[in-house]
Amino acid sequence: MSLSKTLKHIFASLLFLISSICLADTTLPLSPEKISSPYPNVKVTSLNSAQSLINEFKQHQYQLANVIKTEQIPTFFVENLPDDLNSLPVQEKISGFIRLLLPTIIKVNEHISAVREEVIALSKRPTSEWTKEETLWMHNLMDSYFVKTQNIDDLLLRLNVIPVGMVLAQGIDESGWGTSYFAINGNSLYGEHLSSKGGKYLSTPGGHVKVAAFDNLFAGTARYMYNLNTTSAYKDLWKLRQQLSTEGKLSGYELVESLSHYSTRGEAYVENLQALIKHHKLDSFDQVTFDSSTPIRVRFEN
Repeated sequence: MSLSKTLKHIFASLLFLISSICLADTTLPLSPEKISSPYPNVKVTSLNSAQSLINEFKQHQYQLANVIKTEQIPTFFVENLPDDLNSLPVQEKISGFIRLLLPTIIKVNEHISAVREEVIALSKRPTSEWTKEETLWMHNLMDSYFVKTQNIDDLLLRLNVIPVGMVLAQGIDESGWGTSYFAINGNSLYGEHLSSKGGKYLSTPGGHVKVAAFDNLFAGTARYMYNLNTTSAYKDLWKLRQQLSTEGKLSGYELVESLSHYSTRGEAYVENLQALIKHHKLDSFDQVTFDSSTPIRVRFEN
């Protein structure tokens, strides 16, 4: 090959590399409920008991006091629940359940924030300057969040994070601290019935009620947040969240005020959630981010 042809070949290869990097950089974020492989690509640690999980937490110095103090949390993902959380002493069960679920909640909210930030960034540019990929992405997002007006402000009203304390409190209440049949066998912590669109489910004895089931805790948590953000019955939640955010007062304790329709228990349900948030200091984790430690994945072989 001549020198000129060699140089042309090198130049073409460089152009391809640069274009590939640019294309990778413009990849648009996915909403968490659409992510099929949410966990880091690392070796999975298999465990068989709640106590073995507590031991893992200790080995990696994952303690709630440290998380609150530093506002940093290890990238420690627990994919499903052990079937023997009740075997732990009460305080260890409480702390263990919060620790196993907390990183998942934070990660789901991170994905929601990434999508929201992209929407805001696009809204600052004329639509005529959007790429075909960006236009299609926004169109699909509007459809997914049932925004018939195609108005970005209406989308942003729905597309937002759920405070960590509220998610924890609902997970605690609905799953009995991770000990219910549906939580253990279906990664269903939030009492969601099977969607009219179908999907995986578990039935109550007699099959009278079908409860949604999920492949892992991330999928269950992502779907729960998506349902809160897209179901018109939660319009009051969207509006209260926007108001509290504007006032700098958004917290789980405040936002659960809008959940009287979530349960047949009505106001008693809201009061119980607020009691859980206050007693266990569940609103202490809203500003927590992941530290730089090596990611960990744990799965129970129940």
